[in-house]
Amino acid sequence: METEKKYIKDVDRLVPRPDIALEVMKMAHDNQCSIPEMAQKIQMDPSLTANMLRLANSAYFGHMREITSIKDIIIRFGLETVKIIAITGASVGLMKSPQQAYNLEPGSLWHHSHATAVLSSVIAKYAVIEDSASIYTASLLHDIGKVILNRPLQIAISNNRNLGKKFKTLIELEQALLETDHAKVGMALLQKWGLPDNVTIPVGFHHRQNCPEAEQMDVKIVSLANFLVESIGIRSMLPENFTFNVNEFIDQNQELPEIPNFQANMERIIDEFFYQFNEMSKLS
Repeated sequence: METEKKYIKDVDRLVPRPDIALEVMKMAHDNQCSIPEMAQKIQMDPSLTANMLRLANSAYFGHMREITSIKDIIIRFGLETVKIIAITGASVGLMKSPQQAYNLEPGSLWHHSHATAVLSSVIAKYAVIEDSASIYTASLLHDIGKVILNRPLQIAISNNRNLGKKFKTLIELEQALLETDHAKVGMALLQKWGLPDNVTIPVGFHHRQNCPEAEQMDVKIVSLANFLVESIGIRSMLPENFTFNVNEFIDQNQELPEIPNFQANMERIIDEFFYQFNEMSKLS
């Protein structure tokens, strides 16, 4: 973990610590969370409050009349939905910048991350996972390490233009040039920020295999959702242009992780995901 600590040492200069947003995320994952305390904390951040009110008043959440306060959101939707709205609102500002080293234009990282979070929550619902909010959070933040490694990777690539080896994966490239990767750095960052293990571990291991953590159900779901979103190509396509052939995907990917009720319901899961993500994308 020493290498990862090197990259996040001066992280506050690169990514200003979103203190209130982080506190809200931590409260959202606390079973003993006080609703009045959560509302009070959210209202301390005007940007977070505005993002949450915009989400809550969207057609996606089926509002009947205008919602004008955080208290109204909590009363109307209940704590579980408020967690999702709060986590989404708190994360928007972290990942909308361009990541040139990863060939990601402004907003691309956010769209990919948000799509992964929406899909993982649908997979978790069919798998009857109780703690779906932590899986949603981990999926939303699974690539946050790219924000930290963007500049170091740019420099490393420019200093190694004549790489004699072609790397099969991004992880191999990062490991060769930086001695770490975006998943490990993302986990180290979120640990530094005090987020719980059920968020940080799926972030750190979503590209790993053949280790005990890779067998955890939350890690499997985040990893699968990320792989599916990459396969669909959401970064470079408008939502209305999404297409996905379930049978073709299964034929080409025989070694999918074992997740309850996934393969038997894959077509429904993908259809539900497309609907949800299309609706949410209208807010972006």
